[in-house]
Amino acid sequence: MTSTPLNAALAAETKANPPKPVEVVRLEYAPLKYVVSKVSLDFKLYTGRTVVESVLTVTDNDLQKGEFDVGGEDGLVLDGEEATVKLLELSVDGCEVALVADVDYILKPGKLIIKGDTLRRGASKNENVMVVRTTVEIVPEDNTQLSGLYKSGDMYCTQCEAEGFRRITYYPDRPDVMATFEQVRVEANAKDFPVLLSNGNLVKEGTCEGDTNGDTRKFAVWSDPFPKPSYLFALVAGDLGCLEDSFTTMSGRNVALRFYSEHKNVSKLSYAVESLKRAMKWDEDTFGLEYDLDLFNVVAVESFNMGAMENKSLNVFNTSCVLADPKTSSDANYFRVEGIIGHEYFHNWTGNRVTCRDWFQLTLKEGLTVFRDQQFSGQINNCAAVTRISNVLTVRGMQFKEDAGPMSHPIRPDAYIAMDNFYTATVYRKGAEVIRMYDTILGTGGFRKGMDLYFKRHDGSAVTCDDFLAAMADANDTDLSQFSRWYSTSGTPTVTYVTSFDEEKGLFVIGLSQTSRSDEPLFIPVALGLLDKETGEE
Repeated sequence: MTSTPLNAALAAETKANPPKPVEVVRLEYAPLKYVVSKVSLDFKLYTGRTVVESVLTVTDNDLQKGEFDVGGEDGLVLDGEEATVKLLELSVDGCEVALVADVDYILKPGKLIIKGDTLRRGASKNENVMVVRTTVEIVPEDNTQLSGLYKSGDMYCTQCEAEGFRRITYYPDRPDVMATFEQVRVEANAKDFPVLLSNGNLVKEGTCEGDTNGDTRKFAVWSDPFPKPSYLFALVAGDLGCLEDSFTTMSGRNVALRFYSEHKNVSKLSYAVESLKRAMKWDEDTFGLEYDLDLFNVVAVESFNMGAMENKSLNVFNTSCVLADPKTSSDANYFRVEGIIGHEYFHNWTGNRVTCRDWFQLTLKEGLTVFRDQQFSGQINNCAAVTRISNVLTVRGMQFKEDAGPMSHPIRPDAYIAMDNFYTATVYRKGAEVIRMYDTILGTGGFRKGMDLYFKRHDGSAVTCDDFLAAMADANDTDLSQFSRWYSTSGTPTVTYVTSFDEEKGLFVIGLSQTSRSDEPLFIPVALGLLDKETGEE
Protein backbone atom coordinates (compact mmCIF):
# COMPACT_ATOMS: atom_id res chain seq x y z
CA MET A 1 0.00 0.00 0.00
CA THR A 2 1.49 3.31 -1.05
CA SER A 3 2.50 5.67 1.74
CA THR A 4 1.47 8.79 -0.14
CA PRO A 5 -2.08 8.87 -1.54
CA LEU A 6 -2.21 8.93 -5.33
CA ASN A 7 -4.44 12.01 -5.15
CA ALA A 8 -2.44 13.85 -2.48
CA ALA A 9 -1.08 16.49 -4.87
CA LEU A 10 -4.55 17.13 -6.29
CA ALA A 11 -6.00 17.42 -2.79
CA ALA A 12 -3.37 20.02 -1.87
CA GLU A 13 -3.98 21.93 -5.09
CA THR A 14 -7.76 22.08 -4.72
CA LYS A 15 -7.43 23.07 -1.08
CA ALA A 16 -5.20 26.00 -2.06
CA ASN A 17 -7.28 26.89 -5.14
CA PRO A 18 -10.82 25.60 -4.77
CA PRO A 19 -12.51 25.04 -8.14
CA LYS A 20 -15.33 27.38 -9.04
CA PRO A 21 -18.87 26.00 -8.83
CA VAL A 22 -20.14 24.58 -12.11
CA GLU A 23 -23.71 24.98 -13.29
CA VAL A 24 -25.37 21.73 -14.34
CA VAL A 25 -27.93 22.07 -17.15
CA ARG A 26 -30.74 19.56 -17.74
CA LEU A 27 -30.62 19.70 -21.53
CA GLU A 28 -26.88 18.92 -21.50
CA TYR A 29 -27.43 15.44 -20.05
CA ALA A 30 -25.20 12.79 -21.58
CA PRO A 31 -24.77 9.16 -20.47
CA LEU A 32 -21.36 7.75 -19.58
CA LYS A 33 -19.52 5.59 -22.07
CA TYR A 34 -18.63 3.06 -19.37
CA VAL A 35 -20.78 2.13 -16.38
CA VAL A 36 -20.47 -0.13 -13.37
CA SER A 37 -22.66 -3.24 -13.42
CA LYS A 38 -21.48 -5.02 -10.24
CA VAL A 39 -19.89 -3.80 -7.02
CA SER A 40 -18.14 -5.39 -4.06
CA LEU A 41 -17.19 -3.23 -1.09
CA ASP A 42 -15.19 -3.94 2.06
CA PHE A 43 -15.35 -1.48 4.97
CA LYS A 44 -12.90 -1.72 7.86
CA LEU A 45 -13.95 0.73 10.56
CA TYR A 46 -11.21 1.86 12.96
CA THR A 47 -11.12 4.76 15.37
CA GLY A 48 -9.99 7.80 13.37
CA ARG A 49 -9.87 6.08 9.97
CA THR A 50 -11.90 3.77 7.76
CA VAL A 51 -10.44 1.77 4.89
CA VAL A 52 -12.74 1.06 1.93
CA GLU A 53 -11.81 -1.48 -0.73
CA SER A 54 -13.94 -1.61 -3.86
CA VAL A 55 -14.11 -3.96 -6.81
CA LEU A 56 -16.03 -2.54 -9.77
CA THR A 57 -17.09 -4.66 -12.73
CA VAL A 58 -17.27 -2.28 -15.69
CA THR A 59 -19.27 -2.62 -18.90
CA ASP A 60 -19.88 -0.58 -22.02
CA ASN A 61 -23.01 1.52 -21.62
CA ASP A 62 -25.85 0.14 -23.69
CA LEU A 63 -26.64 3.20 -25.79
CA GLN A 64 -28.40 1.36 -28.59
CA LYS A 65 -31.80 2.02 -27.04
CA GLY A 66 -31.06 5.58 -26.07
CA GLU A 67 -31.54 8.85 -27.85
CA PHE A 68 -28.35 10.48 -26.53
CA ASP A 69 -24.78 10.43 -27.74
CA VAL A 70 -22.12 9.21 -25.33
CA GLY A 71 -20.77 12.02 -23.17
CA GLY A 72 -17.36 12.92 -21.85
CA GLU A 73 -14.14 11.01 -22.24
CA ASP A 74 -13.22 7.59 -23.57
CA GLY A 75 -12.87 6.13 -20.12
CA LEU A 76 -14.57 5.21 -16.88
CA VAL A 77 -15.44 8.45 -15.08
CA LEU A 78 -15.49 8.06 -11.29
CA ASP A 79 -16.56 10.77 -8.86
CA GLY A 80 -14.62 11.31 -5.67
CA GLU A 81 -13.83 14.20 -3.33
CA GLU A 82 -10.08 14.26 -2.97
CA ALA A 83 -10.36 16.42 0.13
CA THR A 84 -11.96 13.55 2.05
CA VAL A 85 -11.09 10.40 0.04
CA LYS A 86 -7.42 9.38 0.06
CA LEU A 87 -6.73 7.14 -2.93
CA LEU A 88 -4.22 4.57 -1.67
CA GLU A 89 -4.36 1.93 -4.39
CA LEU A 90 -5.66 1.72 -7.96
CA SER A 91 -5.48 -1.22 -10.34
CA VAL A 92 -7.20 -2.80 -13.33
CA ASP A 93 -7.39 -6.59 -13.50
CA GLY A 94 -5.21 -7.87 -16.33
CA CYS A 95 -2.81 -4.91 -16.23
CA GLU A 96 0.27 -6.48 -14.68
CA VAL A 97 2.26 -3.25 -14.47
CA ALA A 98 1.25 -0.53 -12.01
CA LEU A 99 -0.94 2.12 -13.58
CA VAL A 100 0.75 5.38 -14.45
CA ALA A 101 -0.83 8.77 -13.79
CA ASP A 102 -1.72 10.77 -16.91
CA VAL A 103 -1.02 7.68 -19.02
CA ASP A 104 -3.45 5.09 -17.71
CA TYR A 105 -5.63 7.35 -15.59
CA ILE A 106 -6.29 11.04 -15.01
CA LEU A 107 -7.05 12.81 -11.75
CA LYS A 108 -9.09 16.00 -11.93
CA PRO A 109 -10.89 17.95 -9.22
CA GLY A 110 -13.67 15.61 -8.11
CA LYS A 111 -12.88 13.02 -10.82
CA LEU A 112 -10.81 9.91 -11.45
CA ILE A 113 -10.87 8.80 -15.08
CA ILE A 114 -9.57 5.35 -16.04
CA LYS A 115 -8.74 5.56 -19.72
CA GLY A 116 -10.57 3.36 -22.18
CA ASP A 117 -7.32 1.91 -23.56
CA THR A 118 -6.34 0.85 -20.04
CA LEU A 119 -9.68 -0.86 -19.45
CA ARG A 120 -9.53 -2.69 -22.76
CA ARG A 121 -5.91 -3.72 -22.24
CA GLY A 122 -6.78 -5.22 -18.89
CA ALA A 123 -9.90 -6.95 -20.22
CA SER A 124 -7.92 -8.60 -23.03
CA LYS A 125 -5.99 -10.54 -20.39
CA ASN A 126 -8.94 -11.03 -18.02
CA GLU A 127 -11.43 -13.04 -20.08
CA ASN A 128 -12.72 -9.79 -21.62
CA VAL A 129 -14.04 -8.56 -18.25
CA MET A 130 -13.16 -5.02 -17.15
CA VAL A 131 -12.55 -4.84 -13.40
CA VAL A 132 -11.28 -1.80 -11.50
CA ARG A 133 -10.03 -2.04 -7.91
CA THR A 134 -9.46 0.83 -5.49
CA THR A 135 -8.46 1.17 -1.87
CA VAL A 136 -9.21 4.45 -0.15
CA GLU A 137 -9.07 5.85 3.35
CA ILE A 138 -11.64 8.22 4.85
CA VAL A 139 -12.18 9.70 8.30
CA PRO A 140 -15.89 9.57 9.22
CA GLU A 141 -15.14 11.25 12.55
CA ASP A 142 -14.09 14.41 10.66
CA ASN A 143 -17.07 14.40 8.30
CA THR A 144 -18.93 17.46 9.56
CA GLN A 145 -20.94 17.73 6.33
CA LEU A 146 -22.81 14.56 7.40
CA SER A 147 -22.84 13.50 3.76
CA GLY A 148 -21.33 10.13 2.95
CA LEU A 149 -20.15 8.00 5.89
CA TYR A 150 -19.93 9.89 9.17
CA LYS A 151 -19.71 9.17 12.86
CA SER A 152 -22.24 10.85 15.12
CA GLY A 153 -22.22 10.03 18.79
CA ASP A 154 -21.34 6.36 19.23
CA MET A 155 -22.41 5.11 15.81
CA TYR A 156 -21.50 5.23 12.14
CA CYS A 157 -24.15 6.11 9.59
CA THR A 158 -24.41 7.08 5.92
CA GLN A 159 -26.40 9.65 3.99
CA CYS A 160 -25.66 9.34 0.28
CA GLU A 161 -28.49 11.27 -1.40
CA ALA A 162 -27.87 13.23 -3.46
CA GLU A 163 -24.08 13.06 -3.95
CA GLY A 164 -22.66 11.62 -0.75
CA PHE A 165 -21.23 8.36 -2.08
CA ARG A 166 -18.31 10.23 -3.68
CA ARG A 167 -17.24 11.11 -0.13
CA ILE A 168 -16.90 7.36 0.61
CA THR A 169 -14.96 6.11 -2.41
CA TYR A 170 -14.41 6.75 -6.12
CA TYR A 171 -17.52 5.73 -8.06
CA PRO A 172 -19.82 7.02 -10.86
CA ASP A 173 -22.00 8.81 -8.31
CA ARG A 174 -25.03 9.60 -10.46
CA PRO A 175 -28.50 8.03 -10.44
CA ASP A 176 -28.41 6.68 -14.00
CA VAL A 177 -25.67 4.19 -13.06
CA MET A 178 -27.57 1.27 -11.51
CA ALA A 179 -25.34 -1.55 -10.29
CA THR A 180 -25.82 -4.72 -8.29
CA PHE A 181 -24.05 -4.42 -4.94
CA GLU A 182 -23.19 -8.11 -4.83
CA GLN A 183 -21.24 -8.00 -1.60
CA VAL A 184 -20.78 -5.39 1.10
CA ARG A 185 -18.58 -6.52 3.97
CA VAL A 186 -18.47 -4.36 7.09
CA GLU A 187 -15.95 -4.96 9.87
CA ALA A 188 -15.66 -3.13 13.20
CA ASN A 189 -14.94 -3.50 16.90
CA ALA A 190 -17.37 -6.17 18.18
CA LYS A 191 -17.98 -4.57 21.57
CA ASP A 192 -18.69 -1.03 20.36
CA PHE A 193 -20.48 -1.98 17.12
CA PRO A 194 -22.36 -5.27 17.57
CA VAL A 195 -24.89 -4.27 14.90
CA LEU A 196 -23.52 -3.97 11.34
CA LEU A 197 -26.11 -3.25 8.66
CA SER A 198 -26.19 -2.58 4.93
CA ASN A 199 -28.58 -3.06 1.99
CA GLY A 200 -30.15 -6.34 0.94
CA ASN A 201 -30.08 -9.70 2.67
CA LEU A 202 -27.62 -10.76 5.37
CA VAL A 203 -25.32 -13.43 3.92
CA LYS A 204 -23.15 -14.18 6.95
CA GLU A 205 -21.63 -12.64 10.05
CA GLY A 206 -19.04 -13.62 12.63
CA THR A 207 -15.88 -12.60 14.42
CA CYS A 208 -12.44 -12.08 12.97
CA GLU A 209 -8.93 -11.36 14.17
CA GLY A 210 -8.58 -8.69 16.84
CA ASP A 211 -7.16 -5.25 16.23
CA THR A 212 -3.83 -3.92 17.50
CA ASN A 213 -5.32 -3.51 20.96
CA GLY A 214 -6.41 -7.13 21.04
CA ASP A 215 -10.12 -6.28 20.91
CA THR A 216 -12.38 -8.71 19.10
CA ARG A 217 -13.68 -7.54 15.75
CA LYS A 218 -16.94 -8.50 14.09
CA PHE A 219 -17.92 -8.64 10.43
CA ALA A 220 -21.18 -8.85 8.49
CA VAL A 221 -21.62 -9.53 4.76
CA TRP A 222 -24.65 -8.18 2.90
CA SER A 223 -25.88 -8.73 -0.65
CA ASP A 224 -28.52 -6.79 -2.59
CA PRO A 225 -29.68 -8.56 -5.78
CA PHE A 226 -31.49 -5.50 -7.16
CA PRO A 227 -29.56 -2.89 -9.18
CA LYS A 228 -29.52 0.52 -7.53
CA PRO A 229 -27.78 3.88 -7.86
CA SER A 230 -25.13 4.81 -5.31
CA TYR A 231 -27.37 7.33 -3.54
CA LEU A 232 -29.39 4.39 -2.15
CA PHE A 233 -26.38 2.74 -0.51
CA ALA A 234 -26.50 2.59 3.27
CA LEU A 235 -24.32 1.45 6.15
CA VAL A 236 -25.03 1.58 9.88
CA ALA A 237 -22.75 0.41 12.68
CA GLY A 238 -23.57 0.80 16.35
CA ASP A 239 -24.84 -0.64 19.60
CA LEU A 240 -28.58 -0.77 18.98
CA GLY A 241 -31.61 -2.57 20.33
CA CYS A 242 -34.06 -4.30 18.01
CA LEU A 243 -37.79 -4.96 17.77
CA GLU A 244 -38.63 -7.82 15.38
CA ASP A 245 -41.81 -8.74 13.55
CA SER A 246 -42.75 -10.23 10.19
CA PHE A 247 -45.05 -9.71 7.20
CA THR A 248 -46.29 -12.21 4.64
CA THR A 249 -46.63 -10.77 1.14
CA MET A 250 -49.47 -11.52 -1.24
CA SER A 251 -47.29 -14.12 -3.02
CA GLY A 252 -46.47 -15.87 0.27
CA ARG A 253 -42.99 -14.45 0.91
CA ASN A 254 -42.26 -14.21 4.64
CA VAL A 255 -40.43 -10.94 5.27
CA ALA A 256 -38.55 -10.36 8.52
CA LEU A 257 -39.06 -6.82 9.81
CA ARG A 258 -36.38 -5.47 12.14
CA PHE A 259 -36.53 -2.03 13.72
CA TYR A 260 -33.32 -0.80 15.36
CA SER A 261 -32.91 2.10 17.74
CA GLU A 262 -31.04 3.14 20.87
CA HIS A 263 -31.83 0.61 23.60
CA LYS A 264 -33.78 3.21 25.58
CA ASN A 265 -36.11 3.83 22.60
CA VAL A 266 -37.00 0.28 21.54
CA SER A 267 -40.22 0.32 23.58
CA LYS A 268 -41.47 3.23 21.42
CA LEU A 269 -41.15 1.43 18.07
CA SER A 270 -44.32 -0.68 18.10
CA TYR A 271 -46.55 1.80 16.27
CA ALA A 272 -43.95 2.29 13.54
CA VAL A 273 -43.81 -1.49 13.01
CA GLU A 274 -47.60 -1.68 12.67
CA SER A 275 -47.54 1.34 10.32
CA LEU A 276 -45.04 -0.42 8.08
CA LYS A 277 -47.20 -3.54 7.90
CA ARG A 278 -50.24 -1.44 6.97
CA ALA A 279 -48.21 0.36 4.28
CA MET A 280 -47.00 -2.95 2.81
CA LYS A 281 -50.54 -4.30 2.66
CA TRP A 282 -51.95 -1.05 1.22
CA ASP A 283 -49.39 -0.99 -1.60
CA GLU A 284 -50.30 -4.56 -2.52
CA ASP A 285 -54.02 -3.83 -2.49
CA THR A 286 -53.85 -0.46 -4.27
CA PHE A 287 -51.06 -0.91 -6.82
CA GLY A 288 -50.24 -4.63 -6.76
CA LEU A 289 -46.73 -3.86 -5.48
CA GLU A 290 -45.19 -6.26 -2.99
CA TYR A 291 -41.89 -6.21 -1.13
CA ASP A 292 -39.09 -8.02 -2.94
CA LEU A 293 -36.56 -9.21 -0.32
CA ASP A 294 -36.59 -11.50 2.71
CA LEU A 295 -35.58 -8.78 5.14
CA PHE A 296 -36.59 -5.17 5.72
CA ASN A 297 -34.50 -3.18 8.19
CA VAL A 298 -35.38 0.17 9.71
CA VAL A 299 -32.98 2.22 11.80
CA ALA A 300 -34.33 5.07 13.93
CA VAL A 301 -31.60 6.91 15.79
CA GLU A 302 -31.16 10.31 17.36
CA SER A 303 -27.89 10.90 15.53
CA PHE A 304 -29.26 10.68 11.96
CA ASN A 305 -28.96 14.12 10.35
CA MET A 306 -31.88 13.88 7.89
CA GLY A 307 -35.55 13.27 8.63
CA ALA A 308 -35.72 9.97 6.75
CA MET A 309 -34.00 8.16 3.87
CA GLU A 310 -35.36 5.35 1.69
CA ASN A 311 -32.13 3.35 1.19
CA LYS A 312 -32.98 0.00 -0.40
CA SER A 313 -34.14 -2.39 2.37
CA LEU A 314 -32.46 -0.24 5.04
CA ASN A 315 -34.59 2.83 5.75
CA VAL A 316 -32.93 5.24 8.16
CA PHE A 317 -34.88 7.76 10.23
CA ASN A 318 -34.32 10.34 12.87
CA THR A 319 -36.17 9.21 15.99
CA SER A 320 -38.50 12.21 15.73
CA CYS A 321 -40.10 10.55 12.70
CA VAL A 322 -40.59 7.08 14.17
CA LEU A 323 -40.99 6.97 17.95
CA ALA A 324 -44.47 7.08 19.45
CA ASP A 325 -45.53 6.58 23.07
CA PRO A 326 -49.14 6.68 24.32
CA LYS A 327 -47.99 8.62 27.38
CA THR A 328 -46.36 11.48 25.47
CA SER A 329 -47.45 11.35 21.80
CA SER A 330 -50.48 13.15 20.36
CA ASP A 331 -52.77 11.93 17.60
CA ALA A 332 -50.85 14.21 15.25
CA ASN A 333 -47.59 12.46 16.23
CA TYR A 334 -49.06 9.06 15.42
CA PHE A 335 -50.45 10.30 12.11
CA ARG A 336 -47.04 11.76 11.19
CA VAL A 337 -45.17 8.55 12.06
CA GLU A 338 -47.54 6.49 9.93
CA GLY A 339 -47.22 8.86 6.96
CA ILE A 340 -43.42 9.04 7.05
CA ILE A 341 -43.02 5.28 7.48
CA GLY A 342 -45.36 4.80 4.52
CA HIS A 343 -43.55 7.37 2.39
CA GLU A 344 -40.13 5.77 2.77
CA TYR A 345 -41.49 2.27 2.24
CA PHE A 346 -43.38 3.32 -0.93
CA HIS A 347 -40.06 4.50 -2.36
CA ASN A 348 -39.11 0.83 -2.72
CA TRP A 349 -40.92 0.95 -6.07
CA THR A 350 -41.27 4.67 -6.82
CA GLY A 351 -37.65 5.70 -6.37
CA ASN A 352 -35.69 2.49 -5.89
CA ARG A 353 -36.87 -0.13 -8.38
CA VAL A 354 -37.53 2.73 -10.82
CA THR A 355 -35.35 5.75 -10.14
CA CYS A 356 -34.38 9.09 -11.66
CA ARG A 357 -32.17 9.38 -14.70
CA ASP A 358 -30.68 12.59 -13.32
CA TRP A 359 -31.41 14.89 -10.38
CA PHE A 360 -33.55 17.22 -12.48
CA GLN A 361 -36.12 14.41 -12.38
CA LEU A 362 -36.27 14.43 -8.55
CA THR A 363 -40.01 15.12 -8.53
CA LEU A 364 -40.48 11.86 -10.48
CA LYS A 365 -39.80 9.93 -7.30
CA GLU A 366 -40.65 12.48 -4.63
CA GLY A 367 -43.82 14.02 -6.03
CA LEU A 368 -45.17 10.59 -6.92
CA THR A 369 -44.30 9.12 -3.52
CA VAL A 370 -45.76 12.07 -1.60
CA PHE A 371 -49.01 11.53 -3.51
CA ARG A 372 -48.90 7.84 -2.62
CA ASP A 373 -48.32 8.50 1.08
CA GLN A 374 -51.14 11.06 1.10
CA GLN A 375 -53.54 8.54 -0.42
CA PHE A 376 -52.38 5.91 2.07
CA SER A 377 -52.86 8.17 5.09
CA GLY A 378 -56.33 9.24 4.01
CA GLN A 379 -57.59 5.78 3.05
CA ILE A 380 -56.09 3.72 5.85
CA ASN A 381 -57.65 5.99 8.48
CA ASN A 382 -60.96 6.58 6.65
CA CYS A 383 -60.32 10.32 6.69
CA ALA A 384 -59.56 11.16 3.05
CA ALA A 385 -61.33 14.53 3.20
CA VAL A 386 -59.56 15.62 6.41
CA THR A 387 -56.20 14.47 5.03
CA ARG A 388 -56.83 16.36 1.81
CA ILE A 389 -57.64 19.56 3.68
CA SER A 390 -54.42 19.22 5.66
CA ASN A 391 -52.39 18.65 2.49
CA VAL A 392 -53.93 21.69 0.77
CA LEU A 393 -53.20 23.87 3.78
CA THR A 394 -49.57 22.77 3.63
CA VAL A 395 -49.33 23.60 -0.08
CA ARG A 396 -50.93 27.00 0.40
CA GLY A 397 -48.84 27.79 3.47
CA MET A 398 -45.45 26.61 2.17
CA GLN A 399 -45.37 26.03 -1.56
CA PHE A 400 -47.40 29.05 -2.64
CA LYS A 401 -45.00 31.30 -0.74
CA GLU A 402 -42.01 29.61 -2.36
CA ASP A 403 -43.52 30.03 -5.83
CA ALA A 404 -44.22 33.70 -5.17
CA GLY A 405 -40.63 34.49 -4.12
CA PRO A 406 -37.15 34.59 -5.62
CA MET A 407 -36.74 30.80 -5.18
CA SER A 408 -39.64 30.05 -7.54
CA HIS A 409 -38.81 27.18 -9.89
CA PRO A 410 -40.61 24.46 -11.89
CA ILE A 411 -41.06 21.02 -10.36
CA ARG A 412 -38.42 19.91 -12.87
CA PRO A 413 -35.68 22.58 -12.74
CA ASP A 414 -33.59 23.39 -15.79
CA ALA A 415 -30.27 24.08 -14.05
CA TYR A 416 -28.58 23.93 -10.67
CA ILE A 417 -25.23 24.51 -9.02
CA ALA A 418 -25.92 22.61 -5.79
CA MET A 419 -28.56 19.89 -6.10
CA ASP A 420 -29.30 20.00 -2.37
CA ASN A 421 -31.01 23.36 -2.95
CA PHE A 422 -33.84 21.64 -4.83
CA TYR A 423 -35.24 19.50 -2.04
CA THR A 424 -38.09 21.95 -1.88
CA ALA A 425 -41.81 22.24 -1.25
CA THR A 426 -42.22 22.78 -4.99
CA VAL A 427 -40.52 19.54 -6.01
CA TYR A 428 -42.27 17.53 -3.28
CA ARG A 429 -45.65 19.15 -2.62
CA LYS A 430 -46.44 20.80 -5.94
CA GLY A 431 -45.03 17.69 -7.60
CA ALA A 432 -47.58 15.62 -5.68
CA GLU A 433 -50.37 17.93 -6.87
CA VAL A 434 -49.27 17.37 -10.47
CA ILE A 435 -49.44 13.61 -9.89
CA ARG A 436 -52.88 14.05 -8.34
CA MET A 437 -54.03 15.76 -11.54
CA TYR A 438 -53.12 12.61 -13.49
CA ASP A 439 -55.39 10.71 -11.11
CA THR A 440 -58.17 13.27 -11.56
CA ILE A 441 -57.92 13.33 -15.35
CA LEU A 442 -57.58 9.60 -15.89
CA GLY A 443 -59.61 8.36 -12.93
CA THR A 444 -58.34 5.94 -10.31
CA GLY A 445 -58.57 3.00 -12.72
CA GLY A 446 -56.76 4.87 -15.47
CA PHE A 447 -54.05 5.99 -13.07
CA ARG A 448 -53.52 2.39 -11.96
CA LYS A 449 -53.24 1.31 -15.62
CA GLY A 450 -50.60 3.99 -16.14
CA MET A 451 -48.66 2.88 -13.06
CA ASP A 452 -48.76 -0.75 -14.20
CA LEU A 453 -47.34 0.19 -17.61
CA TYR A 454 -44.74 2.45 -16.00
CA PHE A 455 -43.35 -0.43 -13.93
CA LYS A 456 -43.62 -2.91 -16.79
CA ARG A 457 -41.55 -0.65 -19.04
CA HIS A 458 -39.04 0.72 -16.56
CA ASP A 459 -38.49 -1.67 -13.64
CA GLY A 460 -34.77 -1.65 -12.90
CA SER A 461 -34.18 1.54 -14.87
CA ALA A 462 -33.38 5.21 -14.36
CA VAL A 463 -35.96 7.31 -16.21
CA THR A 464 -37.47 10.76 -16.65
CA CYS A 465 -40.69 12.64 -15.99
CA ASP A 466 -41.40 12.33 -19.71
CA ASP A 467 -41.28 8.54 -19.40
CA PHE A 468 -43.88 8.65 -16.63
CA LEU A 469 -46.15 10.90 -18.69
CA ALA A 470 -45.77 8.62 -21.71
CA ALA A 471 -46.79 5.57 -19.66
CA MET A 472 -49.89 7.38 -18.38
CA ALA A 473 -50.82 8.54 -21.87
CA ASP A 474 -50.17 5.23 -23.64
CA ALA A 475 -51.94 3.11 -21.02
CA ASN A 476 -55.05 5.23 -21.42
CA ASP A 477 -54.75 5.99 -25.15
CA THR A 478 -54.94 9.71 -24.51
CA ASP A 479 -52.93 12.78 -25.49
CA LEU A 480 -51.20 14.39 -22.48
CA SER A 481 -48.78 16.60 -24.42
CA GLN A 482 -50.43 19.78 -23.12
CA PHE A 483 -50.21 18.44 -19.57
CA SER A 484 -46.40 18.21 -19.88
CA ARG A 485 -46.18 22.01 -19.49
CA TRP A 486 -46.63 21.56 -15.75
CA TYR A 487 -43.09 20.21 -15.55
CA SER A 488 -41.51 23.37 -16.96
CA THR A 489 -43.80 26.09 -15.56
CA SER A 490 -43.02 27.86 -12.30
CA GLY A 491 -45.40 30.01 -10.28
CA THR A 492 -48.97 29.46 -9.11
CA PRO A 493 -51.59 29.64 -11.89
CA THR A 494 -54.80 31.55 -11.23
CA VAL A 495 -58.15 30.27 -12.46
CA THR A 496 -60.99 32.81 -12.67
CA TYR A 497 -64.61 31.79 -13.10
CA VAL A 498 -67.90 33.51 -13.92
CA THR A 499 -71.32 31.83 -13.74
CA SER A 500 -74.83 32.40 -15.00
CA PHE A 501 -78.10 30.50 -14.64
CA ASP A 502 -81.04 30.53 -17.05
CA GLU A 503 -84.06 29.63 -14.92
CA GLU A 504 -86.36 29.11 -17.92
CA LYS A 505 -84.02 26.66 -19.61
CA GLY A 506 -82.63 25.28 -16.36
CA LEU A 507 -79.19 25.92 -17.77
CA PHE A 508 -76.17 26.69 -15.59
CA VAL A 509 -73.15 28.13 -17.44
CA ILE A 510 -69.65 28.52 -16.05
CA GLY A 511 -66.82 30.32 -17.80
CA LEU A 512 -63.19 29.67 -16.86
CA SER A 513 -60.02 31.58 -17.68
CA GLN A 514 -56.44 31.12 -16.49
CA THR A 515 -53.27 33.13 -16.07
CA SER A 516 -49.86 31.55 -15.54
CA ARG A 517 -46.20 31.87 -16.46
CA SER A 518 -46.65 29.35 -19.26
CA ASP A 519 -46.58 30.68 -22.81
CA GLU A 520 -49.39 28.27 -23.66
CA PRO A 521 -52.48 27.29 -21.61
CA LEU A 522 -51.98 24.69 -18.89
CA PHE A 523 -54.14 21.59 -18.68
CA ILE A 524 -56.05 22.23 -15.42
CA PRO A 525 -58.75 19.72 -14.49
CA VAL A 526 -61.74 21.24 -12.71
CA ALA A 527 -64.30 19.25 -10.72
CA LEU A 528 -67.83 20.70 -10.53
CA GLY A 529 -70.78 19.98 -8.31
CA LEU A 530 -74.17 21.71 -7.99
CA LEU A 531 -75.95 21.76 -4.64
CA ASP A 532 -79.63 22.41 -4.03
CA LYS A 533 -79.87 25.66 -2.08
CA GLU A 534 -82.69 24.39 0.10
CA THR A 535 -81.78 20.74 0.72
CA GLY A 536 -78.02 20.94 0.32
CA GLU A 537 -78.12 17.81 -1.81
CA GLU A 538 -76.17 17.47 -5.03
